[in-house]
Amino acid sequence: MDYIIHSSALIGLSYIIYRFFLSKETFYHLNRWVLLSLVVLSFTLPFITVPENLSFKNALFQEVEIQPSNSPAIDHKISETSTKTEDTSAIDTSNISTISVSMFLDWRSILLYIYVLGILVFGIHFIIQLGVLLYRISKYPTVEVDDYKIVETDKKHAPYSFWNRIFMNPSQYNPDTYLQILKHEQVHIKGKHSIDMLLVELLVMMQWFNPFAWLYRRAIDNNLEYLTDNNMLNIGEDREVYQMNLLKVSTPNMPTGLATSYNQSFLKKRILMMNSKKSTSKSGWKYLIIIPLLAITVFSFNPVKPNEVLVNHDKEPMDVTVDFGKGSISSSAQNDFTKGVWDAEVGGGKLCIMYRSAEPLKRNFWSMTRCYDPAYFKDFPNGDRQQFKITKDAGTMTYIGQFDNKIGDGRYTFTPNEAFITSLKAYGLHVDNKDLVHCFLTGFDNNYLSYLKRENLKIDQDDFEDIIHKSLPLDKLKMYRKELARLGYENYTMEEVSKLNLFNVDVAYISFINTLNGNKTSLKKITKAKIHNVSSEFIKSYRDNGYGNLSLDDYMKLKIHDVTPDFIESFKKAGHTNITVKEAKNLKIHNVTPVYVNSFKKAGYPNITLQEAKKLKIHGVTPELIKAYKKAGQNNISLREAIKLKIHDITPGQVKTAKGFSSSKSKRDQNTLSSSTNSRGVSQNDQQTPNDFIRQFKQLGYDNVPIDDIIKLKIHNVTPEFIKMFNKAGYNNIPLNDVVALKIHNVTPDFIDSFKKAGYKNISLDEAKSLKIHNVSPNAASEYIKIGYSNISINKLISLKIHNVSPEYIKEFKKTQFGDLPLDDIMSFKIHRVTPEFVQSFKDIGFKNITADQAKSLKIHNVTPEFIKSLKEQDKDISLEQAIRIKIHF
Repeated sequence: MDYIIHSSALIGLSYIIYRFFLSKETFYHLNRWVLLSLVVLSFTLPFITVPENLSFKNALFQEVEIQPSNSPAIDHKISETSTKTEDTSAIDTSNISTISVSMFLDWRSILLYIYVLGILVFGIHFIIQLGVLLYRISKYPTVEVDDYKIVETDKKHAPYSFWNRIFMNPSQYNPDTYLQILKHEQVHIKGKHSIDMLLVELLVMMQWFNPFAWLYRRAIDNNLEYLTDNNMLNIGEDREVYQMNLLKVSTPNMPTGLATSYNQSFLKKRILMMNSKKSTSKSGWKYLIIIPLLAITVFSFNPVKPNEVLVNHDKEPMDVTVDFGKGSISSSAQNDFTKGVWDAEVGGGKLCIMYRSAEPLKRNFWSMTRCYDPAYFKDFPNGDRQQFKITKDAGTMTYIGQFDNKIGDGRYTFTPNEAFITSLKAYGLHVDNKDLVHCFLTGFDNNYLSYLKRENLKIDQDDFEDIIHKSLPLDKLKMYRKELARLGYENYTMEEVSKLNLFNVDVAYISFINTLNGNKTSLKKITKAKIHNVSSEFIKSYRDNGYGNLSLDDYMKLKIHDVTPDFIESFKKAGHTNITVKEAKNLKIHNVTPVYVNSFKKAGYPNITLQEAKKLKIHGVTPELIKAYKKAGQNNISLREAIKLKIHDITPGQVKTAKGFSSSKSKRDQNTLSSSTNSRGVSQNDQQTPNDFIRQFKQLGYDNVPIDDIIKLKIHNVTPEFIKMFNKAGYNNIPLNDVVALKIHNVTPDFIDSFKKAGYKNISLDEAKSLKIHNVSPNAASEYIKIGYSNISINKLISLKIHNVSPEYIKEFKKTQFGDLPLDDIMSFKIHRVTPEFVQSFKDIGFKNITADQAKSLKIHNVTPEFIKSLKEQDKDISLEQAIRIKIHF
């Protein structure tokens, strides 16, 4: 249940981030991957366990158990950890027979059953959606066009696509609109947008109760439409015509939720987004904000992995056992603390005893170490296999083995005291054998109970477990109660007091922190400060250097990241006099030093800011790399440009020399960087520099190419040689964006020349792109010429290809009275599935002179020869127009 709530909250946060930061940006492709990634992260991040020192939770000790002794000894040592979970729910087994079945049907169980039922309902709905799509695929005729298929329905609905199929009613649209719809849906298919829709359907199925999941579904759906609209405009669609067609197609009948639809209810917003100003790289910070926000949720809400606690030999005796299974369901018999093995050794004036499982190779192995005054074993008999007993209210600990005043080992058993169990029950507490061992080691006895009763301290089960598991001896409890009252603390928990004792937070330290903050600080925060060793000396070092107004939280962060006043002063001495403590902390985290900053000043950037230095460090930009760019001629490269080049991995040693463009350079110039290496340690010999790359484009007339365009050219592997091929073919002054588009769609001069040989002399580059996109070959043009259509335009060729109007299809009509029809009419026949056989079926019942418009109307309105025959029984002279009108109205 916790996981479900956690993942639901992350989905909500993800939607809020997208809605308020990213939804108005025109980086639609990036938004798509951000939305999908956030879904995956929302379901995976809750599994991450956060180390205690990084967690923002105040549950630092919720899984730590402490087991002290009430021996006069004053020492403790940290135990090893149990490697298997234990039962800490502390159910009273003697009363288990009274537990009714209804206890297990608590509210959490009821909510879980409702949740599972909801998943089943929406799962069935999901299957029904798939079934509807499969039904339509099997019922309606399918037209295959290249790598997608058109399912031609006869219902009135908006066009939509799923996987590689487009569902639409061709009778609803004219040829131009129909063509544009197909192009739109093709973009959905090529972009594999159905994967997004499947993922988001699974999201709402798993989180049907979460309103943000439904909003998230809509956000993904909307962004896919923005992305597709943008792609349509990029491939050359006229903006106004395209938007007008959107208005024409708009209809309230929507497809199944799994499909991507041409029509959307947010049509006005789509048009606004198409007409909006394109986002710039300055908006990049909005995407970077995702990382810290998600990190905050991880550090605030994810499970905590306890850290190893340091050994302290100068305090009360205690033992620490890390319990990884607190609250889990397991049997205490799996970790039976009442028997095991002990090892003892005297050192440093202390007697330390390790209690551990007798079967260390099993998964439920555990161990705990306790330190006592050597007098604890002063009466241990000499010799092998001796027996020594110590009895307290909780029970008797029997040691069997050998101890020679310095070292010893053996086995032990603990015998519980039933009378003490009865005393605890009378107080409202229930224990198992493990808890009794904790009571023995902590010194929780009848005297402790008497004190609680006398002081009217009614503790519950959780308080009791805090006392015995976190080692709070009675004398320490009395001391803390007295001193905390003196300091004005009235409302505190037994857990907080136990933690004060555990980490040796004395009254003097509490007073010191309160003085520092100027008010009464919570005991939890004081304990945390002690854990991070925020000492008076550390704070004094900042105050002596003029940092007198820092909060306790600031001091803790500085201590955690080892930021000292000397570190900050080193930046001030280097000229950064306005550096803040927060900046210093971030610089320390990223290992930015004054030496690192000065290395860029020496490289020609005297005004470098600390923020720039941090970004340079994060992205691994070095002065050596910038010097390599400058050595190659990029004298005016900015730090921002250097970072962008590094992000895209465009380094002097990783860009291959473009063939045919090095003749103007001497051999010496080509090996300028032979002594330097790139970021991966690769030699620069015989490799192209960024300046070489840019210079070759300048030779072709592209002056002042921005760094962003250089990156785009590099990403798509556009070389000057590629442009020169088009120049030789007669295409000059091609904008770089068009060059990139030609490269993306694999349009070459040879491809264009093949159409010129087929008779198309003045092909534009936009036309060439469309031909390539729709896989139209010059052979197709020659085939149409053979059957009498010699002046087919490029656009008409593309339309014929899209509608699969092949020469063979036209030849079939040439055998009928429609042999001389224009191509537009034949294309309309194809769209409406009018075939020669369909026309002949009406001729067979007496209609010899059918016109093209009549043939289309008959097909559109599903008028069949059988229908007309039935009408002729009432009127033998009925016409085709009358039959069509009757079909429409009845």
